Amino acid sequence: MTTFLDHPMGAQPTRTQAVPFLGVLASLQLIDPSVANTALVKAAQALEMQGATLSLAACISTLAQAATVLLMGFLGDRLERRQVLMAALLMLIAGDGIAMAAPDAGLYLLGRAVAGIAVGAVLVLSFAAVGVVSRPEQLGKALGVWHLWTITGFIAASLIGGLLANSSWRLALGLVPLLAALCLPLLPVLLPEMPANPKLRADWPGLVSIAAAMVLFLTGVSHAAKGFTAPQFLVPTLSGVVLFGVHLLIERSRQEPIFPVALYSRGCFTAAIVSAIASNFAWAVVQLQTSNFWQLVQHFSTSQVALAQLPLLVCFAVGAVPAGRLMGSSRRTTQLMAGGIVILVLGLLWFAAIRADSSYGSLVMPMVLVGSGLALIAVPQSALFVQEAPPGALGPVTAFRTTTGQFGFALGFAASGAMVDDFGSANLHEQVLKLGSTTVWSSELEAKVRAVLGSGMLSHAKDLPAKAIEVMSDTYASGLAGTLVVAALLVGLLGAISLLLLVIGQQQRRVEQGARA
Repeated sequence: MTTFLDHPMGAQPTRTQAVPFLGVLASLQLIDPSVANTALVKAAQALEMQGATLSLAACISTLAQAATVLLMGFLGDRLERRQVLMAALLMLIAGDGIAMAAPDAGLYLLGRAVAGIAVGAVLVLSFAAVGVVSRPEQLGKALGVWHLWTITGFIAASLIGGLLANSSWRLALGLVPLLAALCLPLLPVLLPEMPANPKLRADWPGLVSIAAAMVLFLTGVSHAAKGFTAPQFLVPTLSGVVLFGVHLLIERSRQEPIFPVALYSRGCFTAAIVSAIASNFAWAVVQLQTSNFWQLVQHFSTSQVALAQLPLLVCFAVGAVPAGRLMGSSRRTTQLMAGGIVILVLGLLWFAAIRADSSYGSLVMPMVLVGSGLALIAVPQSALFVQEAPPGALGPVTAFRTTTGQFGFALGFAASGAMVDDFGSANLHEQVLKLGSTTVWSSELEAKVRAVLGSGMLSHAKDLPAKAIEVMSDTYASGLAGTLVVAALLVGLLGAISLLLLVIGQQQRRVEQGARA
């Protein structure tokens, strides 16, 4: 099979400044939801968003991104990629500008939806562009640098966004449009023209079916906290899975599908998908649950949580550079992936020793391991998506990396909350018995503690008496420990599957090379 790296576009020289700039652009996709979620509490109060409206406000940008990300990847191939990037930046400025100035919830939701489409486009277009501006033998090194700048930009801007949100939610929402406006004039200077393919035609049945499948699935898993048997979880989640099957059936009969369905039978491509789901699942579990733990149990402020997670993010950023430099042969790709999976699982298991009174220092090393493991997985995994993309399908194939990442992150986000609730609730009765007969414990108080466990929301714990907060802290820590053990086992299993698929894929490549020779 001819890969994208065999295509003449891959022969363009590496631009020294292009790859770091593409990393900064990609960081906008991480910065935007982080800042918006930080500012959402104050925005909800100002715009009187409650209940279903507030829930929609929290996820609308993600749903809009999931519905359009493959289309944006296609447009990057169909039109000139640099021009589409500029249009996406303008859309981002407009979307967050609407949300920032919104006088009511309706316009806020509209602005956040537009911003979600835009940041998804910026991410997939910048990722695909790395393959265009890099020679094949330099791809690993370039992706390592791209990851470094992506995470570094996210760290710096998120800290600034958190500080701005303390003053004004509107001011915080102005940060991403400002960054986009600063990047806009630099884009034609730092990026070369990238050839377009006007002969490509949009596969609307494929694009619509997979967009609907992802939106339904993400909507379902966002309700996992209500229970895995709740209709709000089961109906949309299963509908999304079924619709994805329908999407595959549609694509098999299409002459010009989004990308060839035969890719799913290639070991390297499926290894990239499985490892992307596993690594994003782990990242979501650790990032969300350490944040909840430090706020709920150890009473950190939001700014303290952001600083506390720096070891994880710094190792994720810095570790990508040596990972990219070490890439070369297929054997090294396998070794990097295997090493990353082992380190990531060890970090999750170390985290599982967490207790309510665990010091911050005792959690630094697990964060270092998790961040380093994620870095070692991310670079070769990203390279596999680029390498497996056939000519004419670079945009959609590389955009599918974002789709699978959203899938894994949503699973980790929702499932970890549900598991903390389940494991914690199982331990709650034991904690109550320890109180003895001297403490009054009512079913109403227990219901409030369970509400905190199920939501992970600090605001739900404010009205609890001191003894109930102590019980809640021990119960939450116990639930988190059990969750991290399950996460480690699941990531280890998915990692082993991805390595097996990678070995199969490399054998397929050798057979193809022998046939061509």
